Amino acid sequence: MAFGRRKQKEQVPPLPVVDWRGVREFTIGTVERKNQMERKKTIEGPRAIRVPGRNGWEQTFAPCAYFAGKYGDLGPVLYEDVKFQRVLCVLDDPLERDGEDVYHVRDAQSEIVGSIRRIPPVNRLSRHTWRIDQPGCPTVIGRNKWAKKGPKEVAGVALESAVGFLARSSGDGSYSRDRELEWKTPDGEFVMNSCGYGGHDMRLEIEIEVRWLDRRIAFAYAMLRDIPAP
Repeated sequence: MAFGRRKQKEQVPPLPVVDWRGVREFTIGTVERKNQMERKKTIEGPRAIRVPGRNGWEQTFAPCAYFAGKYGDLGPVLYEDVKFQRVLCVLDDPLERDGEDVYHVRDAQSEIVGSIRRIPPVNRLSRHTWRIDQPGCPTVIGRNKWAKKGPKEVAGVALESAVGFLARSSGDGSYSRDRELEWKTPDGEFVMNSCGYGGHDMRLEIEIEVRWLDRRIAFAYAMLRDIPAP
């Protein structure tokens, strides 16, 4: 028996791919497993749309769609498999229409499954908003969470965001929360919530509340990265 040999690291199998059709919550990243008690046990995988979960002290982020690009360049195409053989959806370059930027989302057969519109701000104090158009479904409007609140409520939300930032910040400003949008239909049905995080670890987290929204459109919006520059 030989002495002094290091034990081989235990090979942890990659998490199985989640069916993208039923995803309710997702983010973009490479982290696949993260142990809250032992940070050194973080396991990474390919950059992907990932679904958060938990197994005891371990946070899991199972993939459901993959990017061929590296960090900082997500690329306009998502794949169903890690070998990039099966296209899931494609985000077209924007088209300018009546002052709006329109992004078509296509499936593997190049058929349009929906569109995302970037609406310019109405004044200097506001920011752009978004619209999602899906055939056979009501338009979905994405606005700042406090867009229709009164001055006192806006101040309260601003304070809450500032406190949340201090709680989440790593101390060097590398982890900051930016826009939180509520996505609703014109009749008030809540469709999804999105929150962008800027700084070094740029990402977007999305929670979907309805079954009828085509997840590929939500994925495509995440590819647009509506978050601040580092």
